[in-house]
Amino acid sequence: MGVGICFDLRYPEYFRELIKQGAEIIFLPSHFRTATGELAWNVLTKARAIENQVYFCACNQTGEGNCGNTQVISYNGEIMSNIEVNEGIITQELDLEKQRRHRKEFPVLEQIK
Repeated sequence: MGVGICFDLRYPEYFRELIKQGAEIIFLPSHFRTATGELAWNVLTKARAIENQVYFCACNQTGEGNCGNTQVISYNGEIMSNIEVNEGIITQELDLEKQRRHRKEFPVLEQIK
């Protein structure tokens, strides 16, 4: 597992390093405001999941001025579960064997130099 925080989302190199160290699940607690969240949150969380073939658990604050949208995204970009604007807890079963098979079928991480 790996962990980033909020603004790290804008730096794909950070997450690539976590993957190189063996991370299969990444957690990202955040405080994206509505203005920046509408532009970047959904796009970048999904991109980090897909480009690293990793389960990406993106937790964001709710409330006035915050974009919310806490979500668990699969290694292929599927939003497995989310909470849009309310407070709450997500539980999600993750299939690491299925993820490993996907990585073997699409070996993009092995091709990085």
